[in-house]
Amino acid sequence: MNNKLYKMMNWPEIEEIIYSDGDNPHRILGAHKVGNNFLVQAFYPDASEVSVYVENSKKTYPMELADEAGFYAVIVPYVDKLKYKLIIKDSDGAEKEVYDPYAFGPTMDREDFIKFGSGIHYHIYEKLGAHLSKRAGVEGCIFAVWAPSAARVSVIGDFNNWDGRLCQMQRLDPIGVFEIFVPGAKEKDGYQFEIKTRSGLVYKRPDPYAIMSRGENGIISVISSNRSISWTDSKWISNRRKVDLDEAPLSICEISLEAFAGRHEGTSSMEEITADVLEYVQNHGFDTIELMPVMKHLPGHFYHILDFFAIDDTNGTPEEFMKFIDRCHEKGIRVIMDWVPTFFPKSSCGLSDFDGKPLYEYEDPRIGIQPRSGDLIFDYGRKEVTNFLISNALYWIEVFHIDGLRTSDISKILYLDYDRNPGEWTPNIYGGNENLEALEFLKQLTTAVHKDNPGVMLITKETACWPQLTDTIEDGGLGFDYKWNNGWTRDFLSYMENDPLFRAGHHDKLTFSLIYSYTERFILAFTHEDMEKGLEGLYYLMPGDSSQKMANLRLALSYMMVHPGRKHLYMEPDALTIDQSVFIENMIKKLNELYFGHAALHELDSSDSGFEWINNMAAEECMVSFARKSDNDKEILVVVANFAGVEREIELGVPADGRYIEVFNSDDVNFGGQGILNEGKREARRKEVDGRDYSIKINLGPASLSILSFAPYSVQEKKIRAIKEEEEIKKEKEREEKIAALKERQTQEEEQLLRELKLKYERELAEQEKAIEEKYEKIEEEKIFKIVSEEAVKSISKTSSKTAKTKKTSNTANKATIKKNTTFKKTTKKKSTK
Repeated sequence: MNNKLYKMMNWPEIEEIIYSDGDNPHRILGAHKVGNNFLVQAFYPDASEVSVYVENSKKTYPMELADEAGFYAVIVPYVDKLKYKLIIKDSDGAEKEVYDPYAFGPTMDREDFIKFGSGIHYHIYEKLGAHLSKRAGVEGCIFAVWAPSAARVSVIGDFNNWDGRLCQMQRLDPIGVFEIFVPGAKEKDGYQFEIKTRSGLVYKRPDPYAIMSRGENGIISVISSNRSISWTDSKWISNRRKVDLDEAPLSICEISLEAFAGRHEGTSSMEEITADVLEYVQNHGFDTIELMPVMKHLPGHFYHILDFFAIDDTNGTPEEFMKFIDRCHEKGIRVIMDWVPTFFPKSSCGLSDFDGKPLYEYEDPRIGIQPRSGDLIFDYGRKEVTNFLISNALYWIEVFHIDGLRTSDISKILYLDYDRNPGEWTPNIYGGNENLEALEFLKQLTTAVHKDNPGVMLITKETACWPQLTDTIEDGGLGFDYKWNNGWTRDFLSYMENDPLFRAGHHDKLTFSLIYSYTERFILAFTHEDMEKGLEGLYYLMPGDSSQKMANLRLALSYMMVHPGRKHLYMEPDALTIDQSVFIENMIKKLNELYFGHAALHELDSSDSGFEWINNMAAEECMVSFARKSDNDKEILVVVANFAGVEREIELGVPADGRYIEVFNSDDVNFGGQGILNEGKREARRKEVDGRDYSIKINLGPASLSILSFAPYSVQEKKIRAIKEEEEIKKEKEREEKIAALKERQTQEEEQLLRELKLKYERELAEQEKAIEEKYEKIEEEKIFKIVSEEAVKSISKTSSKTAKTKKTSNTANKATIKKNTTFKKTTKKKSTK
């Protein structure tokens, strides 16, 4: 090495490059003006020779080996706007020409870093990740990644033999963003980021912002241009802005694209799968599709997302997925997508410990790890993390024209003590159990989405009763559009699991939901979480034999469609037998037609004025009835549900006088039922039932539901009905008056009869008392006489020795004495009686 070149070498910095320990390789590698020359330095460890070819002067300058590790340097004359290539010869003598990555400066600027660090760079995915670009006429790819704890970051891939020494990236800002432009990196090249920690450990990580990946676990990111298709849904997007969330119907069919791809065993194109999905959804009458996560995820675990920006292989390429959504819009089908901002898997091929330390997750395990599942929780206090999530949401909405996002259970992030025992969590700064950072993130998310994308729906699941989820931010809410009504699902399925014989004791589970149905904008949902195999899971949940299970399945689906709240049903194709699926398809289509065709079933879904109980207390009969209403007073639907396992004749109070026509019955033979229907028009009778003036009688089969539409009478019919009713009222009044008079006469006669009977009874009682008195007087006299007679006998025996004369005289005297005593006793008794 010549002396001049040697003096220009900065050996400490060269060692930093050689040992791959630095975060600013651009400071030494590449071309740097030195006096009237350029000092060009390069590091190619496996090269035998390296030369610099200056395109400006068309001259080649061999580089000297400054360090045997592969560090080369050369001085070339100064030229304006130097443009050069490196000619690299390997040990086998093969040559290749490459543009020097270190000849290009960074593309991100200070404004990007400020916005990203503040959490408001909502299109950061246009800066971070891998982006094909052409700079100074050179085609290549710009790589950028956020890794603040890294000592060094390199991009490795198909373009550099996966050698982390070759494309060491430059730290652009203390925020921790690394960037490099790699000439020659092309579309479909695989790549990763090689991260070296300050402790010397080296990790290989996929790109968090990659839009394509390969490998079962998405460990290899793939360079892909963010191309778009020729969209044809501008009218759809325009109409989407006008949707009234309070009045518009919403019937969602939840599906997995992977399940439909499985029907074709991987032999069909995405276009054929799209046609299959649309036919399935339209045959059942839904207006909305909700897709289980389409992002790259762990095999068999839809919600364990590995690459938030990348389409999973089973869902086609990004362009194919765009065409799928465009076709859905063409057919009038809204597309909602499941999105998981509440957790991510603890996996070496994902976001876990991304730069060697917790970065996307909380560092404190008391808040950063879900205790039950072991999944990681995003660090919502880190603005770069919330920026990542919000930009991801907007990416799917703005790039793919997604109509809405359904977030996973936000209870897990809203509460610091969710699933945790005392001592396993730390209160917030106010001493409460709310995660204030997660709360702020959710508000920022809903605000950002709705600001530039009116009509896009944000749906959430929340299981811990956080208030005002669907209220606006200004009113103290979180700004979501709809919330899954998990309480209704849990209660209703718990009720339906019971044998009809025992449902009476659980009647409150049918009626409780109406207490809180209007506190939020609710969606009634039978989801993949409730039914593992869709309708098949719901079928096997029901009691009884196969026919009873089918009857209860029809009843459950029917009841969901008439209960206040929007509709959501998880459907897995081919889950039921062919016969069953045909019957259920017919019924669901009919229910959706009724739902969309009758304003009473959706127009006042957010107001309690659209619902009125008729009978919610017939627990022993396992029956409920209610009315659904719209703004039009004539639009009334009466719903009667028989949850008992036997046929019933039901006398039902109705809201108004008129005709009632059965428009739906789940026991219809077209739906697989027995055909116990109520054909024709049922005219209301003026008979009070259920506290109402008018009523009708209907028949319901076992475990069935009937919907009757109110048809008011014409003006002429009303006049005739009024005349008849007036006459009936007069008759009833006259009948009541006659009955009242008869009752009065009856009362009077009963009183007179009672008086006569009373006198008769009093006379008889007096006579009986007198007879009783005389009877006992006689008995008393006889007893006294007996006593006196016995005393007289004793006296005679004592005087028996006296003379006959004396005896005669004595006997005469005794008789006189006895008679006298007896007369005295009677006299005394009479005085005593008086």
